[in-house]
Amino acid sequence: MTIAHVTTKQELGEHLKTEKMVLINFWAEWCSPCKMFERVLNQLIEECSDKVKILRVNVDKSPELAAEYQVLGIPHSRLIIHNKLHEPIVGYIPFENLKQIIGV
Repeated sequence: MTIAHVTTKQELGEHLKTEKMVLINFWAEWCSPCKMFERVLNQLIEECSDKVKILRVNVDKSPELAAEYQVLGIPHSRLIIHNKLHEPIVGYIPFENLKQIIGV
């Protein structure tokens, strides 16, 4: 399983049709903490792809999605479990901490 990059609300909606928890990560090319967090996301998908689906949204290419999820700073992630949107995860978070936050 790989990380999916989405750019539209329609694409996002298609990816949300899953029994897995979904982690949406908002990022930008110019964001250094986002690049560091990408490594954490890659590690998470390697270890937990059976439990979590990871989607990435580039805020520069999809500002309307960023606005909809009230992204004020990046990296900014939102966890969706059983169609319930959880509190934002803002900033860089080490792998073990992220696993603990999302419960995998």
